[in-house]
Amino acid sequence: MKTQIKEINSFKRSLEVTVHWSDLEQQFNQQFKKFKSKIALPGFRKGKVPENLVKANYGKSFEVDFVEKSMDNYFRQALKENNLNPINKAEIKGLDFNEGADLVFTADFEIVPEFSLPKYKKIKINVTRYTPTETDLQQSLDELRERYASLKTIDSGACSGMYVECDLQELDEQGIAIVGSKQEKRFVRLGEGYFKGNAEDKLIGINAGEERVVEVTMDDNRKVKYHIAAHKIQELIKPDLDDDFAKSCDNNVETLDELKSSLQDRITESLDNDYNSAIRNQIMSWFVEKTTLEPPTSMVDNYADGMVEEAANQSAGYEKVDKDKLKDVYKSTGGNQIKWFLIQEELFKTEAVEISDDALETRIKEQIEKYKDRNPGIKKHYKKPTNKKRLKDQMEIELLFEKLKEVTVIKETTKTTDVLREERKKAMEVK
Repeated sequence: MKTQIKEINSFKRSLEVTVHWSDLEQQFNQQFKKFKSKIALPGFRKGKVPENLVKANYGKSFEVDFVEKSMDNYFRQALKENNLNPINKAEIKGLDFNEGADLVFTADFEIVPEFSLPKYKKIKINVTRYTPTETDLQQSLDELRERYASLKTIDSGACSGMYVECDLQELDEQGIAIVGSKQEKRFVRLGEGYFKGNAEDKLIGINAGEERVVEVTMDDNRKVKYHIAAHKIQELIKPDLDDDFAKSCDNNVETLDELKSSLQDRITESLDNDYNSAIRNQIMSWFVEKTTLEPPTSMVDNYADGMVEEAANQSAGYEKVDKDKLKDVYKSTGGNQIKWFLIQEELFKTEAVEISDDALETRIKEQIEKYKDRNPGIKKHYKKPTNKKRLKDQMEIELLFEKLKEVTVIKETTKTTDVLREERKKAMEVK
């Protein structure tokens, strides 16, 4: 067997394979003899058909089968000899074979490209740390009150913040109902989701039994018209902020002050997690920017296909989305995602990142103890090998970033969450 490798680019290889007839002849004859023994033609018993008649009637069919088996075997052998590990299905080109001649074919495929990590003994990044304000606590309390609120049906028209139980019929540009696009007995809250701004204004004052047409703006900026038939108007009745309310929200507290303290701890923990995530993202961006690496096309395509599938499983009305356009969006961001994945794998080896079984079991016990009240099924959750593996992967990533933070210089800016909310508000106004 003779092989020749061509480097198309950093990750694509073209492998030309030539298998001489002398290497194939014995195997070809043995397989043909076995094949011939199963053939029967009029006037001949099974296995007694003359060779020339078998070849005249079934020769090409046999050769196709022989080539498929032989090509797969010699392709794997060629990969092993050349120390190549394809990451996608090879595209076979230039296939040529006849009895008595060499088997020739070319396989195009992708591999993980070789690359060098940048020198990272001093990574410089800029990160903003957000500190909580009284607004965060008030919002958390409001969210809890809404969660434990009850609905009261009213006879008057709907106001902002109220719920409208209704049927939503999507309309086309001419205002005609689109068949199959009716949602019955849905709850719409005025001032939230798609029913804000002009859409909310159109529904203010609507009464049970009344019908109106509203235009809403979807996440992708599409304008959609709905004919809304209101069945019921309901007001949200929130519970009073007192000790009884606090105890109903959290079994571990006795007073409202204790609930506030618990919420404040969670807010601080959440902001700390956001800060650490920002550090991670900046470190990742630093490596992606500094590393010369072209992500393999097949890996980017697989990433985009996976994201499209995930969107299909999670999004309502997905059938109306242009899947090809959505895939292009994911492909545009997928390059950096794959690039970081490959960099991270190399960093795991360079930094000798490894989590022992004892460390994993210790973390599992800590997680069970920490979340047993909020998640009673957590012990059962970690009995599944896949969940254990997921936690171990997470711990490896944490350990890697701990190591990387030791060589990172962080220029920190501090802002309050009130400033963050104002910045987001201005950004939305610009849009």
